[in-house]
Formats: sequence, C-alpha cells, structure tokens
Amino acid sequence: MAPRRARALLLSTVCLACAPAEATRRPSRAPAGAPASAPEARPAFDARAVWEEFESTLREAYAYLERDDFSVEDQLHHMRALALAARDASALRSSLHRGGFAFSDPHLLIGPLTDDDPNVVPTSADLVIEAHGDALRVADVRLDSPADRAGIRPGWRLVGVDGAPIEQAVERVWGGAVLAKTTRQRAYAATLAANGRRVGTRALEFEVDAARRVVELANPREFAKAVAARERLTVRRDGALGYIRIENRLGDRELIAAFDRALAELHDTRGLVLDLRNTPSGGNTDTARAIIGHFITEIRAYQIHEIPAVERATGVPRRFVEQVVPRAPRYPGRVAVLGGRWTGSMGEGLVIGLHAAAGARTFTSDMGDLLGALHVFELERAPIVLEMGAERLLHVDGTPREDFVADAPLTSADRDARGDDPALTAARAWLSAPG
Repeated sequence: MAPRRARALLLSTVCLACAPAEATRRPSRAPAGAPASAPEARPAFDARAVWEEFESTLREAYAYLERDDFSVEDQLHHMRALALAARDASALRSSLHRGGFAFSDPHLLIGPLTDDDPNVVPTSADLVIEAHGDALRVADVRLDSPADRAGIRPGWRLVGVDGAPIEQAVERVWGGAVLAKTTRQRAYAATLAANGRRVGTRALEFEVDAARRVVELANPREFAKAVAARERLTVRRDGALGYIRIENRLGDRELIAAFDRALAELHDTRGLVLDLRNTPSGGNTDTARAIIGHFITEIRAYQIHEIPAVERATGVPRRFVEQVVPRAPRYPGRVAVLGGRWTGSMGEGLVIGLHAAAGARTFTSDMGDLLGALHVFELERAPIVLEMGAERLLHVDGTPREDFVADAPLTSADRDARGDDPALTAARAWLSAPG
C-alpha cells in the first residue's frame, strides 16, 4: 500500500490535471473556511526521510522521468548518497537541485533558491549554449539583452566563465551531483554557467575568429526584472502588416483585454506577426485560449494532455484534448508566429496551439523546452519545494511539445551571426509574398 503522503500527492496531481495547465498550485493544508491554527512544527531534520519523500514524489508525479539519454536509476542512486550525507536541509536541498540538472529541464527546480544558485533559465537568461563536438558555442542571444547589447553572437565559442575554464565552470554548476555528464547535460550546465548566479555580474571569455575576447556582463536576472516592468504588448504597423509582441505576460489575465484591443487596431492589416519570442516564464491556458480564439471560426483542439501519475498508480492511461472556442474579433489575414529559445512553457503551447488550431505558419528555432505543465509540491519533512512538469503536453498530431519542428525551422531565432533578426525577417518575407 502506498504511503499516505504519496497517495495525497497523487490525488493532488489528478485534481490539478482538471484545472488549467501551466498554473502553479500548492496542495491545500486545510479545508476552505477552516479556523486558523498555529503552524505545525516541522519534524527534526532526517536526511533519509527527506530523501524518501523527495524520491517518492518525483517517481509518482514527474511526467518526464523516463529517459533514454542517461540512466535515471544510476542518477537517483547517486543523488541518494549525496542526500544522506547532507548535514542539514539547506545542504540537502542544494544537492537535490544540482542533481536535478541531470534532466536538462528548466521546469525541474528544487527550491527555495539561494543567491548562490544559477539563474533560472530561460527567464533570467540571455544566452543559450550548445555543444558542437568538444566546443561549447552560443546558440542564440536574447534580443535587447545585456549579451545582445555587448555584441555577442551565435557561433562564438565559450571558453571561460569568471576566470575559470568552461569545463571547470560546468563542473561547478553540477557540484558533483550529476553522474553521466552527457553532451546534453554538459550544454545545459554551460548555459547555466554562462547566465551566472542569481546575484552578481559575469565575465565570459569567448574565442572569436581565433582570438580571445572577455566580455563583462550585467546579471540577466536584472534584465528579467526590466522586462517585467514593460507594457504587456509591443504593437505596431509595418505597412500592410501588423506586429504584436507579448512581453512575458502570458500569466497575466489582463493581457486578454489588451490583446483584444491590439487586434482590433490591426484588424485591417493583411497579415500579422505574433511574436512569442519573449515569453520565457510561461503563463496559463486561459490567456492562451483567449488569443487562439481570434484566429479560428469553429471549436478546435489545440493541445493534448497526458497524466503519467494516473497510469503509474492504476495502470490506466489518462489522456485528454484541450479545445479552444472562437472569440471576436476574428482576424481574417494570414498569421506568422515567431518562437525561439525564450519561448517557454505556455509560450511553447501557444506556438503549437496556433499551428494546430488556427493553421498559423510558425517560424522558430528550438524553443525553451520547459517540459510539461508545471505543478508544485511542498515537502513535509523539510522546507523544500519541488517544481516539475506533472503533465505531458503534445501537439494535436501527437508530437511532444518539446519535439515540435516549425514550418520554417531556424538555427537561431533572436539573433543570427550577423546580428540580424532571422525570425522576423523570414516572417515578413512570407507575409509580403503573394498568396
């Protein structure tokens, strides 16, 4: 029989699956309306008990536990040994967080985070690094970010971070908690290293045209705060074309009315660019469905959900299709949707949803790959919060969201090696062409 806590977490996951995906929720501690009471004392620190609670929660609820690129069992065995050696809850939390980097999943976080932790990607990031053989190179640079303004471009080879060789910086990110050290894990850790810790500046060393170049950069977390202070939308006309860019506000329900107004202003344009390249923090399906509704004439499916926790507990798969309903005003022109490595979570869902339901043409590189719909679990044995994708999300054609390939696939979407905007250039060319 499953432990009581495990069953409670499973029930919580099933109930959350009935609510809009991408919402962050915490299990309730008391019935609504119950009288307030003194907070319960947390049990004395017991590393074994905390590990067991963490592992059972991860195994039950994490929708992306099964991997073919590394041994999950070996990784968990390694993490267990580190956890049992932890002197306190803070040290245990840190080792779990670092070990979680093995999954290369920005949605998998073990908090609460500290200033010494790497910045959260993609929200507090302006660079993405990929492995090309032994070299670690810039894959894309976030538009208008500190890295962009410093002139860093895709293709530059990253060779050092804060005075340390890049391989040493990667090992520092792992903190001894990642076992396999695969190419994918190495690139993910290099991305974390390049974007720095949650406090402080960065000094990145690159090799460009056989010469070394050190670039001092501000913390991208501060840039993320500046983005949060922007207007919800950037809206403009470009001749007969309209342009709407969502500024990382897909979790803001007031965006619905703002988008309605923007679309009404651009209703007479013959083509629209919907730029989702600055949506790294995701959002909620209410906002996404409201947007898609303007581009359809009948009820349409826009994404598929799977809840692995249900099948793991019962042997019965749970899978359902989410639909979207038309909304006024309907936009009659052609639609180009832009996505990139700072298109995260619900932003990724909106890209595949507009493609599936509205037939929009998509122009994207690889996107943020924030796996699944986010759910939050608070451990009872220690002040540790586990965030992870507890629902698999798929295109209506069955393609996993993270494997989606655009109609016009791009190597980089925000900047190219010349410093141009490849996604917007390609979209404008398509919208301006006869047809």
